[in-house]
Amino acid sequence: MQVLWLTSWYPNPYEPTNGDFIKRQAEAVSKIVLVDVIHVVQAGIELHTKAGAIHEREGNLREIIQSFPFKKWGIDLIDKIRYNIKYHIFIRNLINSYAAEFGRPQLIHVHIPVKAGLHALYFADLWGIKYLVTEHASHYTKNSHDSFFNRSNFYKRNVFKVMKDASTVVSVSNAVGSVLKQLFPIKNYQTIRNTVDITLFNYKPVNNKIFRWIHVSSMHNYQKNIYGIINAFTELNKQHTDWELIMVGPCKEEQKQKVVEAGLADKIIFIGEVDYKEVAEQMQQANAFVLFSRHENFPCVIEEALCCGLPVVTSNAGGIAEAINETNGLLVDIENTQALTIAMLSLMNHYADYNRAAIAKAAIALYNKETIAQQIVELYKQIVELYKEVIN
Repeated sequence: MQVLWLTSWYPNPYEPTNGDFIKRQAEAVSKIVLVDVIHVVQAGIELHTKAGAIHEREGNLREIIQSFPFKKWGIDLIDKIRYNIKYHIFIRNLINSYAAEFGRPQLIHVHIPVKAGLHALYFADLWGIKYLVTEHASHYTKNSHDSFFNRSNFYKRNVFKVMKDASTVVSVSNAVGSVLKQLFPIKNYQTIRNTVDITLFNYKPVNNKIFRWIHVSSMHNYQKNIYGIINAFTELNKQHTDWELIMVGPCKEEQKQKVVEAGLADKIIFIGEVDYKEVAEQMQQANAFVLFSRHENFPCVIEEALCCGLPVVTSNAGGIAEAINETNGLLVDIENTQALTIAMLSLMNHYADYNRAAIAKAAIALYNKETIAQQIVELYKQIVELYKEVIN
């Protein structure tokens, strides 16, 4: 089977971590079927670069990543219209060139409905095949800064069209899936989680002198509520001082300054953005994981922390409650800083009750690449076989 992935998010030279979880899914699925990824970098800025190269990996994964160069005229409305027209022509020509060189796929898999899904609509009809959509975004809540409900009617109509005609819609959480089923006339729905590289993220016992918390995110993002975390640890320090917090990811200088002002510069340590392997190493050296997001779908960092055997204290955002239970962590209400402090203190005081090896074993069984890839490929087979029965 040859499957074409059209991705609205995907790692590229300009955004190396953008949609890296989609790439990991592609790598996993390509162990079973042929996966061709087409991604066009279109961040709405001028990209004066040549078309990207085609990369082949292990024979089964082909990545066609190209930048969309666009020169502005300086008139906002006209530039917006020009940009969208030129972008759609650009990617349509790219997909036609792909099909001419490598043949037409049996199925199209869209990751993030807009804008990639609009081209799946066109080519699925042109080629007489089906497409499915995976929605990774968490913006189907009203408290999201880029909430779907606050987007333009043009955007909403396009998402509606893509979802309505998809043979199957997938999300990584039941929580977001239930919202999608309320918003759109979805033919078939399935929840399939993101993958974790368990060769990196796995349990190793630690013997830290002080209790080490870890947080991993893009901390400049309002969604992650970093100031809430800092405030909660400031309160925690009044009751329990034997701890440290490792903050992994890009952050703002104002966040570092907030820590200094709280007198916690020796306890809350920002180490910046690190590669995927070092994220795993940092998690393996920690005792517990903390997340306090305002909204989520089903965050990869929760899966990764659990695979390392870390008990998790987190806000009850999106589908997180589908992963956390009394054996592996504690949930608190979104924005409730006091509850976060109390939960962290409780976890530290009852840390011996958490079986880290068992936490890791359970998570690895759920989120390993082979299991997730098999679920995706089984879905592919169902869609293709069902379509064959219909046309015959």
